[in-house]
Amino acid sequence: MYYFDWTATSPISEASLKEYCDAASKYIGNPSSTHPLGLEAKERLETERSYTASVLGVKASEVFFTSGGTESDSIVLSSLLNSPSPGEIITTGIEHSAVLEWKKTLENAGWTFTALNCPGGYLKPESLKDALNDKVRMVCFMKVNNVTGSVLDTVSLVKTVREYEKKNGRKIHIHCDAVQALGKIPFFPEKEDIDSAAFSAHKFCGPRGVGILYCRNKAITSLSRGGGQEKGLRPGTENLAAICAMNRALKDSVEHIQEKHDEILGFRCKIENAALDSGYTLISPSCDANLDFSPYIINICCKPIPSEVFLRVMSDKGFCLSAGSACSSNSRGKAESVLAAMNIDHSIRMSSIRISMGSATNIEEVELLCSALKTAAGELGIIRN
Repeated sequence: MYYFDWTATSPISEASLKEYCDAASKYIGNPSSTHPLGLEAKERLETERSYTASVLGVKASEVFFTSGGTESDSIVLSSLLNSPSPGEIITTGIEHSAVLEWKKTLENAGWTFTALNCPGGYLKPESLKDALNDKVRMVCFMKVNNVTGSVLDTVSLVKTVREYEKKNGRKIHIHCDAVQALGKIPFFPEKEDIDSAAFSAHKFCGPRGVGILYCRNKAITSLSRGGGQEKGLRPGTENLAAICAMNRALKDSVEHIQEKHDEILGFRCKIENAALDSGYTLISPSCDANLDFSPYIINICCKPIPSEVFLRVMSDKGFCLSAGSACSSNSRGKAESVLAAMNIDHSIRMSSIRISMGSATNIEEVELLCSALKTAAGELGIIRN
């Protein structure tokens, strides 16, 4: 099988897997224990925390290890439930379900949950400015959209919020889901004046079940209770071996970030051209457009064929693609929701296909995919919108 679903998850690298096995064998103590083996594990844990912080350009005291991006998002959003006076949270309609699924819970607790539309996959600072009001306590937006690859101008969005803060005199927490950014595009949350950000190891060839929460706002408190690990923000014994493996994968990713970005961009343009030549409609930003996008993700429309039918056909040809987020039992439905917030026509949303690449994607696989897309178009009667 040829794997083009890296946005859902990436295969763990050999180096990361070796690091996991080595750390699991060496550090048998609990980092919370005070005996020598526990202290040894604690020392390694803090060494890893310092490394993570150095990559993100933040303080080690602001780095918390979690089970992944979903938990990192949830810690921040669930902290709103601890507030004695509910207000409003503003987010975007193109967020991952880890954010959007909090709508009902927060509304039941008295919060106003506002999800802004993002035409074409981008949130304009003017739209955010118009939505801000004196009840807003948190603004949440992603860095890289996991369905189309659009990259939001987080610098301008943060600036818009901070300018409003100065006029309003009330602090607004800014959270960023940066799961699809780390290891693929440069991202430094403190430099961008972001208060918290979520990351996940299995998106950059680390193990599943481990991630990072950057949080500099000490007012953020967890609903979870336990032994007080991670300063109480994420109680539970730390998964030291997975954290070590994650950082090994992170090191490999950031060391080759520009080189790999340029290579994948070439692949992305080749797939885009092949898809357009075969009659597909491009949903993601075009390589020729003056827009910021991640080359690792491309979304196309196989109209009039429904997404799930097209996926089965491509699977039979040996290709693993997807219709949207794998973190949902109804992945196409979630993708459609995101595309609806981008003002994409319903008939196109029903036939959207996501192709995503990663560090191990090679030119041979890409050329085979381009050929398969052309063949499938002829077999299924794909029509350009």
